Amino acid sequence: MRNPKELKWSDLRTGIFFVLGLGFAAYLGIVIGKNTSTFTGVTTIRIISNNVNGLAENNFVSVSGKKIGTVSKLSFSTIHDSLHVVADLRLRNEFAGLVTKDSKAMIRSLGILGDKYVDITTGKGTPVKDGDYISLVSEDGMAGLATNASTALAKINTLLDRLNNGKGPMGRILSDEKMGAELQQTMTNLHTTSADLSKFSAELSNGKGILPRLMRDKALADNTAQTLENLKSTTAKAETLVERLNSEQSTIGKLNSDPALYNNLNRTMISLDSLLTDLKRKPGRYVRFTFF
Repeated sequence: MRNPKELKWSDLRTGIFFVLGLGFAAYLGIVIGKNTSTFTGVTTIRIISNNVNGLAENNFVSVSGKKIGTVSKLSFSTIHDSLHVVADLRLRNEFAGLVTKDSKAMIRSLGILGDKYVDITTGKGTPVKDGDYISLVSEDGMAGLATNASTALAKINTLLDRLNNGKGPMGRILSDEKMGAELQQTMTNLHTTSADLSKFSAELSNGKGILPRLMRDKALADNTAQTLENLKSTTAKAETLVERLNSEQSTIGKLNSDPALYNNLNRTMISLDSLLTDLKRKPGRYVRFTFF
């Protein structure tokens, strides 16, 4: 009879597979946790800053928005008596050639409150090597947003103060009841005028009278236009006649501009009138009849 405490090969095989499974699961955990792959070669570069703005290990690194690696380590370093943070960026070798020594890195956020990541802008220099440093440029992020918000709020407060103190046209409207009433009356008048214009336009389109007929009757419009043209021509001729009468070259113009000629003509008319009067009273003095 077989001893139940005797080690069986099947049990040993099961134990071996169990241990291998645990090892593989641990490997997968490391790979997923580190957000990288052990089977892929990597190049490690570094950035240094006095404030990494919440950047953490295992955050990803991208070029033009595409992930090419991860942040593998964050450590402190003292430079010129100032504390800085050194971030090791582990880049996959297949993408490491995109990063050059004159590339610029920037710590960005996924959304306003999202996780941080490192975004690299490529340059035109030689590709980086393991252990190289690249420059880090700052992003305003929430600090810039807060500054802009503070500036906007300050401007709004200034505007409200001006309105409350009655400064400017809008402030006067809000604080001066008389001006507000006048503005309201003006708006009422504009509304009334607009209504009158609409009514007048409707009457022109559908009503009777000369204007609607001119708008609809082409023959009447042509006749009216011809009449106006004739009137214009007549007016021009009258102006020419008046100019000629006022000219010193005409008789009336000379009478108007030469007092002596006017006085002589006046005396002549008076003498002629006297002569005609005397002729009517005593025609025999001037006319004699002789019979043969």
